[in-house]
Amino acid sequence: MGATPLSRTTEPAPSVRVTNIRRPEPIAPPESPPYAEEEDARYYPEENSPEGCASGECLPEVAAAPPPPAPAPEPVIHHEPEPEPAPVTRSRDNPNLPLIERWRAAVETVKASHPRQGAALSNGRLLSMKNGEIVLGFLPVAGFHRMAVNATAGKAAVDKALAEHFGRPVKLTVQDASPDDPRLGPSLAEQDAQTRATHEKNTDSKVRGHPAVRAVLKFLGGEIEHIQVYEPERPGAVPAADTPDDSA
Repeated sequence: MGATPLSRTTEPAPSVRVTNIRRPEPIAPPESPPYAEEEDARYYPEENSPEGCASGECLPEVAAAPPPPAPAPEPVIHHEPEPEPAPVTRSRDNPNLPLIERWRAAVETVKASHPRQGAALSNGRLLSMKNGEIVLGFLPVAGFHRMAVNATAGKAAVDKALAEHFGRPVKLTVQDASPDDPRLGPSLAEQDAQTRATHEKNTDSKVRGHPAVRAVLKFLGGEIEHIQVYEPERPGAVPAADTPDDSA
């Protein structure tokens, strides 16, 4: 039986419930038609390689810049060591003494270390001694002594001893001398011989004439045959100053 008009107005409308509704997927925009390279190739023919200056063939080749030169090494400067100052040697020379006594003191210094060369020097005759130079003359009869001084080993020993005495190097010149040369005086050896003879003579007379000796001789009845006299010791060189005198 169909519904009456009254029932349509009096009956409630049925309710509808919708579940599990799927969301619609988004629609992608239409793809633009691709421009294939084949189509471009049909309208645009392939270009050939450019020739001439457009290809860069006419441009000059630029040579690679040479590497910068290596810096020159700095010169190595070798500093030579400064020479050490010569040690100051105390002089044994006394410029206040007479020249012959100064020379005697120098000979005594040589004798102390080299007796043979010192004795040879004492047989020479001093001609001059100034400004660090000594000139010594030898008579022909003293040729043996001159050879002892002039020999290589003897000259080196004498020069060293004289330098120690005067406190500086000394140039020794040896030359022949003539007996007639007025500059020649007696050598040190001759002076010593004369002094020794005079001393022995005076001593002999003093001893023989002494009262005590005479009394003993008278009592014993003897006599004196010989008197031995010892040579007195000579004083050594006396240092005068720290620096040598210019006259030597």
